[in-house]
Amino acid sequence: MKRAKPKKQFSHTWVFESFGADPTFFQKRMFGGLAAYCRDRLVMVLVENPGEQDYRGKCYGFDIWDGILLPTEKNHHASLMKEFPDLKPHPVLGKWLYLPAAAEDFETTARTLAESIAQDDPRLGVYPAITGA
Repeated sequence: MKRAKPKKQFSHTWVFESFGADPTFFQKRMFGGLAAYCRDRLVMVLVENPGEQDYRGKCYGFDIWDGILLPTEKNHHASLMKEFPDLKPHPVLGKWLYLPAAAEDFETTARTLAESIAQDDPRLGVYPAITGA
């Protein structure tokens, strides 16, 4: 009998605290990370795979799957990157912004983004496509 692989534990789940009490909040696994949903929107995905700098044969020179993915629309990128200078478009998921865990102000920026989600900042989060039916 094959033994079940233990589920990965994430060290940055504290970032969900600001909006985790919302009755619509839930989390689930996605892209090898941990996705957070609030008010029917996908608002954050924690990814914690330090050392992964390659994707489909291309090396990006920095860890691309170690930090926080922020689902958002491209028309919000400029204002969010101005307000949060550590954010950048994710090199693989270009529609989303990325806060690398290696960012100098990672914890402060992550907490402030989470507070913005708690306050229902319309720039943060996307409505997932409905599948099935």
